[in-house]
Amino acid sequence: MKHLFTYFFLPVVFLCALLLVPAIGIYHEFYCEGSGIVSSSAPVYELSEHWQYQWGAPGENTVSDVDWKPINNPINPPGRRNNTLLWLRYRLPTTAVTDGTLFIGGKGVLLTFETFLDDQLIYKFGKLTAMGEGKFSGISSHLIHLGDDYRGKMVTFKVFSDYANIGIRGKVVYGSRSALLENIIKNDFSRFIIGLFLILIGVLDLLVYRTNFGRVGSVSMFGILAVSMGLYTTNLTALKDLIFHAPVFWFNVYIVAMSLIPVGATGFVWQTFRPVKGNIFHRIWQFQLGYACICQVIFLLILHSFLPMTVGSWTLNILRLLLLVQMGLITGVCMVDFFIKKEKLVGIYLCGFVPIILCGVHDALVGLGKLESSSSFVPLALLVFILTLECIKRLQNIEIHNTLEIYARQLEKRSNEKIELLKDLHDGLGGLVTNIKFLSQMGLNNPSEEGMRQSLISVSELSNDCMVEIGSFMQSLDENEADWLVLAQTLSHIGEKMLTPLGLSFVFRKNVDETMPEPDGFLFLNILKIFKEALANIIKHAEAEHVDAEFHVTEEKAVMVIQDDGQGFGDDIVKGHGLANMRTRAAKIGGSLLIESKAGTCVTLLFKP
Repeated sequence: MKHLFTYFFLPVVFLCALLLVPAIGIYHEFYCEGSGIVSSSAPVYELSEHWQYQWGAPGENTVSDVDWKPINNPINPPGRRNNTLLWLRYRLPTTAVTDGTLFIGGKGVLLTFETFLDDQLIYKFGKLTAMGEGKFSGISSHLIHLGDDYRGKMVTFKVFSDYANIGIRGKVVYGSRSALLENIIKNDFSRFIIGLFLILIGVLDLLVYRTNFGRVGSVSMFGILAVSMGLYTTNLTALKDLIFHAPVFWFNVYIVAMSLIPVGATGFVWQTFRPVKGNIFHRIWQFQLGYACICQVIFLLILHSFLPMTVGSWTLNILRLLLLVQMGLITGVCMVDFFIKKEKLVGIYLCGFVPIILCGVHDALVGLGKLESSSSFVPLALLVFILTLECIKRLQNIEIHNTLEIYARQLEKRSNEKIELLKDLHDGLGGLVTNIKFLSQMGLNNPSEEGMRQSLISVSELSNDCMVEIGSFMQSLDENEADWLVLAQTLSHIGEKMLTPLGLSFVFRKNVDETMPEPDGFLFLNILKIFKEALANIIKHAEAEHVDAEFHVTEEKAVMVIQDDGQGFGDDIVKGHGLANMRTRAAKIGGSLLIESKAGTCVTLLFKP
């Protein structure tokens, strides 16, 4: 809970405060907007429904007064065929306002146009040639001053576009310049702030990875996605044109954002849910990155008149279709992971991605000319989406933090076990080496050949015990081999090696659940020591003929039993250090040692696996 509070409290408080801005904007949009009049200190009128149009021929500067046809929205009239010149007109209201001005929204006019009040040119965007063709000059919102005498006059637009769409794509409103500026700020402020906020989040995220751009896997796709979404959201506003009027620059920003959004979205899914190079998401990411570079090259060539705008139209349409296909693919894979694999993080991702899909499909259909709409709900959907991605990242950070804590505790435990193992090795080998040195000295000082021979035999046996001790220690350190089955096989091998050469019958039975977690080296070595100590006691004192051993490991408990048919212990064994050492080792591994000595001796070790 402490980590959850640390990671989520401040971001949630900040985002809740930030959401008040779009909430206020929504309130004004739905509750302060009248029929055709937007609430302001002065009235602002939207010009809609009563538009007229006719197609023009290249080289003609005038059109017939009788061929005008009505149209509700001044975008993509019927009967275009291969026409690139469109005439639009609208009869201005007779209502007088101070400093009368026309405003065309942030989506602008596609592409180059001139504006006339009756027959007088009052505004132009881009440059139309004598043949009525224009060079692409970007996309921008427009404030067109009408002058003093405009009431009831006809405003006419001569529009050139070799793009898939033609006409006025943004809203056209009429009012005083001050009222229009106030209206722009009020309507666009929340979206503009959301866009800047997304850019800020993305830039801060990318700065974390500023030293690792050479490694693709460490580049933050979240940062790329947040920056591109922020640029896209900012580009939807007319406020950007008031702050910095640069239509070509903003169109380039639009192309960059549109081409990088799928790169960031696919990359985030790849690195978060399928972090393996060569899989389908990695391949799609590589393709999207390559196509984003192609888009930039194509539109740079269009801006310098090396390619016609029709090529850009096809490029954008392909980009939109790829985005729709990608959204469907990501959604399908994520739904499989969520509903079948029960991955909770994928569920959080879907909660943010579904609104993006709905709004993205809406905007894509509008861009393809299949749907008429002047509204976009993408900014709020983007904010929700980035919020869900931030939650996913923070939950992953919490999981990583908890994993590191567990790993640190395991390392500490392992370190302590290694220290105990080294102490045990030191004590065991120290005693053996001391005995070897003592016997060697005795052999050197013994004048008889037989005495020297006995000393050498003892030294050889102790040396063999040293090798066995080192072998057991090294095996306990080998984490790749130290499983329960290997431990059982080692016990059986030790029993055969110690008892069979002495003529004792040895039977070993095992029942090991191989799915159990592997024993650590500390447990491994102590079980071996207890087993060897019990067999050594049988050899030295029991005078037995048969020895039975059992080793059982289940999820509930582990049991090791060594039983012989000998005479049991003598007083010297009870008073010695062998049993005490065995009990000490049993206690170290959290187990208990039971010894029964009636008809033979039975040693039972119980411990938790």
